[in-house]
Amino acid sequence: MSPSFEDFDRWQAHIGLKTFGEGLNAAAKAVFPVETRSRYAKVYVLLAFWAEEDVNRPAPIEVSKLFNVFKDIFRFEVQTFRIPSESSHVAVTEKMEEFVSLGGDCDEHLKIVYYAGASHISKNKRLIWTSGRKGQRSSVEWTDIQTALEQAQSDALVLLDCAHTATHSSSQINGVTELIAARAFNADSKDAEPYAFTKDLANELRELSKLPSFSIGNLYHNIFCRAQSRISEQSGEERAPIYIPLSQEDSKYPRSIRLAVQKGSEDGHNEPSFEVQHPEVAGTTGISQTPSFLHSSATLPGEIPRMAFAIRLKDDFNVGDLTSDLFLQWLGNLPASVAEVKIEAGFHSFSSLLIVSVPICMSIYMPQDPAVISLGPI
Repeated sequence: MSPSFEDFDRWQAHIGLKTFGEGLNAAAKAVFPVETRSRYAKVYVLLAFWAEEDVNRPAPIEVSKLFNVFKDIFRFEVQTFRIPSESSHVAVTEKMEEFVSLGGDCDEHLKIVYYAGASHISKNKRLIWTSGRKGQRSSVEWTDIQTALEQAQSDALVLLDCAHTATHSSSQINGVTELIAARAFNADSKDAEPYAFTKDLANELRELSKLPSFSIGNLYHNIFCRAQSRISEQSGEERAPIYIPLSQEDSKYPRSIRLAVQKGSEDGHNEPSFEVQHPEVAGTTGISQTPSFLHSSATLPGEIPRMAFAIRLKDDFNVGDLTSDLFLQWLGNLPASVAEVKIEAGFHSFSSLLIVSVPICMSIYMPQDPAVISLGPI
């Protein structure tokens, strides 16, 4: 296969080992911060789905279960919104403006928006929500509405049980906006099991609620693992969920939204009933052992997927160094990263190429750099 112009440009890019290590450390701190408490005094949730002909018909059972998780377990303020078939875009736009303004649009609040339904990509690469019912052409241009969340003072979490694609972020950023979608658009992908993403989301939220708090990186990590487990059972016919960082206050030092059961709940969440530990063996890192991470119950120990990267380094090294303590000494002042990075392979000729793997939860917060190439999960 003939290399593209992008390939030639990428081959010229190199990164220093120290710079790469700093990026790893920043990603680790996003998932495992020193301060593990949730920063939000209020969390508002909006669950949107298309209205049926009978407006009195209850919400889909999967959406109802998710509603109960947010309301009864997390004690969030939750509301549902049935998208009308007439003037759909106007209705969603007005609802989103009302939702963003709840609580005075304060930076101590978090807004969570969930959508379940069909979607497609317009000719200008914008995400369109569409009614899945035959004979209807109702649609919502979500990309335009998404901007309101990115520009809000509060942080925002977008959860989409539909296919999604990369979109341009707003130039005006006030807080952190993170997005998890059921899958990426792919011409070869088949229709997924209805509400499979919503089921996984509700299951993982229910399990993670037993922690004092948890990052969206942990949530995505677990949803990804649960989906991968199902994909392996179904011969790869489904697609893995995707994560998109729509906005960050500082891309060099990313921050992950953290969720926690709101204080004042009557039912106790004192001690977790699941094993809580760092993605690597607890007690082997310099990171505080405060319970802040929980693996999905859908995966077995040793079967947790990791994300592989190829890194073109400015530094010269001998391949033999990869199996010695010397490489770890190069990252010795970055304790949060040392235990998380695994050296898979190394090559040195005209330039140094390193193949490393990191946990899924860390990989999504690694800084973008042309010298760091994602190879996918392993």
